[in-house]
Amino acid sequence: MKNVKTIVVVGGGYAGINLIESLKKEFHIELKKHIRIVLVDKNPFHFKKVKLFKGIVNEDVTDLFVPLNHYCGSMIEFIEGELRTVNADNQTVNIAREGGELMLLEYDQLVLALGSVVREVHSDCGGISLSNLDSAQRIRQHLLGMLGSSRHTIRLVIAGSGITGIETAAEVSAWLKEETKKAGFKHENVEVFLINHKQRLLMEAPLKVSERLEQRLINRGITVIHNKKAEKFLNGKVYFSDKTILEVDACIWTVGLQPHPTLINIGLPLNEEGKINVDSRYRLADSENIYAIGDCVHVVDPTSGKAAAMSCKEAISQAQRLAKIMRAQIQGHHSAAHQNYPDFLCIGLGPNDSFVLAQKWGMDFAFSGKLAQKIREYTWNVGSIVH
Repeated sequence: MKNVKTIVVVGGGYAGINLIESLKKEFHIELKKHIRIVLVDKNPFHFKKVKLFKGIVNEDVTDLFVPLNHYCGSMIEFIEGELRTVNADNQTVNIAREGGELMLLEYDQLVLALGSVVREVHSDCGGISLSNLDSAQRIRQHLLGMLGSSRHTIRLVIAGSGITGIETAAEVSAWLKEETKKAGFKHENVEVFLINHKQRLLMEAPLKVSERLEQRLINRGITVIHNKKAEKFLNGKVYFSDKTILEVDACIWTVGLQPHPTLINIGLPLNEEGKINVDSRYRLADSENIYAIGDCVHVVDPTSGKAAAMSCKEAISQAQRLAKIMRAQIQGHHSAAHQNYPDFLCIGLGPNDSFVLAQKWGMDFAFSGKLAQKIREYTWNVGSIVH
């Protein structure tokens, strides 16, 4: 198409879908006439990864999937396929379609929003890593199987105390207690341990905030164990690095994120963490028209000097900013550089409860309860652009 600029966005995770939404707003007049936007992903859906633990507590998980055509509508093209290579010299990407067919796609601007995957511990470590929906449903069936046996207690370890670990502990604890009631047991028969290898939860927050969050977990019957690093789960025992042992019935690993492994194979230089280095306008080195955002990038706030975190809210902020940068680049002028998302934490603590921390004007605003839960639900919906 003559005089039409093609923007290719690779990745339908949080960064990718929010970029598509922002590009539609920035180029709403030029779309299809002067601007062509193509979204590429190997799956036909967006998966709400931040709610992965819901696969343990809910039998029906259809609401965790949103068709990518929902974001594209009639103005954005969607290609189902996996990125194989990027050729910056002739501005093309190779996309592997179903059946192994390779498709060559030209671009004027390319955005890599490949995101991250959940880390898994080695199978020799025992337990189950909460890494995808299959693992979540295996955990669900394993715990239900224990409830259906003759045992009268369930002792469960959540190894990993980031936001995912905290939310998983709270949700699973509440769900197990409901299930034990149905089975005719007392909720006291459920013990959940959250293992934290640091001195306290939320090390980035003030001590009093960490203590307040921990107390909410304690109130929900969750025992937080600090300064312990779980190494393996074997024969009903969790073995820690300090040689101590905790006897439990099951172990769920929630050990954080890593950049998407696809990055290794597409021919771009990566840093030691496996991320793409980009400048403050999300451009790859020596490139004016290849950008990257989200969990797959290392980008530094030029004001604070701090690197961006791997988080959903950070991906949304970067997507919104990049859309303006891309429009400015096409028009031949500059736009504002990257800024890290303001300090804000929102953590689900099971049904009808959440914990919110906002840092503004040098002060900490922390609250919990039903209002916090409404804010948590709102942030989940905003991330996936659903209502």
